[in-house]
Amino acid sequence: MRFVQSLELDDNCMLTGALNDDEFYFPQAIRLTHIRISFWTFNQCVHLLIQLGSQLDSFTVTIGTLTEHQHWLISDIRSISCPNLKQMTITMYRNFKNYDACISLLQRLSNVEYLTLLLAIDKTDTTPDHFIDGFFLEENILRYMPRLRQFNFHIRYILKNVSHTTIDQIRQSFVKPQQSFDYVIDHFRNNYMQYQIYSRPFIGTRLDFVSNQFPLFDNNNTFSNVTILLLFDDVKPFENVFFERLARALPRLRTLEIINPLEQREKTVATKTNIVFTHLTVLILYDIHMDYAELFLYEIHLSSLIELAIDKDILFTIIGQNQQRTSDNCSRLGIIHTSNPSYESIDAIQKFFPRAHYIKHVKDQKQ
Repeated sequence: MRFVQSLELDDNCMLTGALNDDEFYFPQAIRLTHIRISFWTFNQCVHLLIQLGSQLDSFTVTIGTLTEHQHWLISDIRSISCPNLKQMTITMYRNFKNYDACISLLQRLSNVEYLTLLLAIDKTDTTPDHFIDGFFLEENILRYMPRLRQFNFHIRYILKNVSHTTIDQIRQSFVKPQQSFDYVIDHFRNNYMQYQIYSRPFIGTRLDFVSNQFPLFDNNNTFSNVTILLLFDDVKPFENVFFERLARALPRLRTLEIINPLEQREKTVATKTNIVFTHLTVLILYDIHMDYAELFLYEIHLSSLIELAIDKDILFTIIGQNQQRTSDNCSRLGIIHTSNPSYESIDAIQKFFPRAHYIKHVKDQKQ
């Protein structure tokens, strides 16, 4: 490691082990100036920057899971010094709780010229109870980076019982006309809403909690690079025509999760057999109405599907109906997960999906 200048790990190769304060991630890497790495927690990211921040020119980090807020983390962040850091990318797609710690970290990076933030913020006592707009970004992040040339971002978070904000108010908050952006507000039950704001062109590869209201199908193919998608709507069902348009709008989609308990209303409107998800490899159907399982496993073409996660009762309804189309669609299926234990019925699962390996539910593993 002594002569290594650049280190890049696959984003899916996540370092999970925490180190003590006197331990180092790369103790011999005295020339290391560029790092691309994935950590399990935000704390690990802070630990590395304390150790190596003074020598880094470029740092790209993905944080894998949420962690509870820890007050001592702010104190640690104050010891970070990154005088040479010009490029910074932070990706946290899972709802994270260390919102104020993340803001504190960004405020330490005064020499950054290229900043990318892909963040999903969990609701805590310290998160903002208002829309994150241009004024907020300027006051809390951008004014601490006087050398900033380019700022790409996608920020998503949940709000409840917030005052109404007009489109014009949000747009007027971006005082720099060269910053192109857009935003989406989704309204759900129980006075919850989800707010997403992103720079354009859209640079992310993942979208979460997308409802029927989300502008997926614009003429500019804004989201064509998205590979991971979570659909959620507790107000309106996803109809067949929605999935027809989805397959065209997101040609690179590899992982799809659907959360929607509502029965479809327009099952016969679309020509379902025309729907093709060429690259979809992972399908997650835990919290759905039966209609979506029938649509995807009977009608939609899924030539690349290798992993299925599904509600146990719905799975056995599918098996009981013994549809040939399901067998064709799932011919390459290698892994099946169920929402509840199915170990007692594993023979039925393997008979219907002969090539698939059933992953025991956590409750089964205790038996």
